[in-house]
Amino acid sequence: MLSDVGRKITTSLNDLFSTQNTDETIENVIKEVCTQLLNANVSPKLLLTLRKNIKKDMENLPPGINKAKHCHQKIVSEIVNLLDPGTKPPELSKKSVNIVLFVGLQGCGKTTTVCKYANFYQKQKFKVGIVCADTFRAGAFDQIKQNALKIKVPYYGSEEKDPVKVARKGVEKFVNEKFNLILIDSSGRNTQEKELFDEMQQIISAVTPTNIVFVMDAGIGQAAESQAKGFSDATNIGSIILTKIDGTKKAGGALTSVATTKCPVEFVGSGENMEDFDKFDVKRFVNKMLGLGDIEGLVEKVSSLNIDEKALMKKVETGTFTLKDFYDQFQQIMSLGPLQNILSMIPGMNNVNMPEEDSLRKMVCIFDSLSKNEINSDGRCFEECPSRVLRVARGSGTSYKMVYDLLAQFRQITGMMKKMTKIPGFGDLANKDPSKMSLAEKTRMKNQMKGMLPKNIYDSMSQMFN
Repeated sequence: MLSDVGRKITTSLNDLFSTQNTDETIENVIKEVCTQLLNANVSPKLLLTLRKNIKKDMENLPPGINKAKHCHQKIVSEIVNLLDPGTKPPELSKKSVNIVLFVGLQGCGKTTTVCKYANFYQKQKFKVGIVCADTFRAGAFDQIKQNALKIKVPYYGSEEKDPVKVARKGVEKFVNEKFNLILIDSSGRNTQEKELFDEMQQIISAVTPTNIVFVMDAGIGQAAESQAKGFSDATNIGSIILTKIDGTKKAGGALTSVATTKCPVEFVGSGENMEDFDKFDVKRFVNKMLGLGDIEGLVEKVSSLNIDEKALMKKVETGTFTLKDFYDQFQQIMSLGPLQNILSMIPGMNNVNMPEEDSLRKMVCIFDSLSKNEINSDGRCFEECPSRVLRVARGSGTSYKMVYDLLAQFRQITGMMKKMTKIPGFGDLANKDPSKMSLAEKTRMKNQMKGMLPKNIYDSMSQMFN
């Protein structure tokens, strides 16, 4: 998994600051970083260049420069350069009709990607419609229909066997209905055969897309370069989306190989969930992978939630924060996607192991098994009558310990939040990017958090203000 590679590189980078033998450590760290990137299927030729660039940069440093810190920055910078194609994908405009055609080989996750793309831009207030022009694969339209209903996006499909006619009629329908983003899912094939490219060109001529997105499975590794060039030579590819990014160690090879083609990666997808889909920004991606966080991305995600921070903090401060409030916040955060992905946006938190999906589902069952009086309480009723815990455990199909632990977490988090309400301006952090705060603001926030949070949580959260 690419996240595993990232964690191993992070561990190596941390070694730079844990020993006095800096020169020897630097050499070992550079070697280990290259080894891990090689394990991620990055080309040895590219890694040789990366190694030379880092060592050359370290040779003639002026006096007074912190070698460990400089080496850390240089390694991160070189990894960014490896993945950066130096070009940007086309921008969408709400003021015009955007027609986006999705192409790719069969099995790359194209149909799921179309729906994720629709879900993403619908949240950006685009009026989105999906056209299923994949008449080759059995079940393609059913898959579009199922996902489109789930995310509440209109779709068009037909029993017509000619994909060009389907694409044309679908686009005409959505244009007439004033949609400003129309997505077309086209047929895939097992190989880059002439028939696939001919069909693609016919659809392009029929609907004149404003952007053509090439969807690619990250598991193909370095073969991504030839595949991307093959499609780019056949038509004007505007951007690339890499799927299954965290399901294979070869993702590093795919990303670096695509970068050599100078074709921009627009999104990366990681699972079947509609939320497992992120805009690709190379610096933010590398920082997140290496445990340096993605505060900008975290702020964007949290800002998309319907949370009244002031009302929430007021409840905590006055002691009226209930288990229902806690459950509501839990569900809001769960809607952002896998919790491990959210945690990895906080500096230093990429090595924290989150509960398995099964455990999270059991937590939901526990909440759903609470009575109306219990869920609208502050949890003291369970201390006064411990038999309630046993009843909830039986009703939710979980254990006494799981219910007890959840209640303990609620008390711990409520107590921690109550302390944090005393930090001036803390309630506005959800709408602030700490990287844009002044040094004085960062220092004040860190000092006030230090005395209020457990050491392990403070050590992670304080990195946001470095």
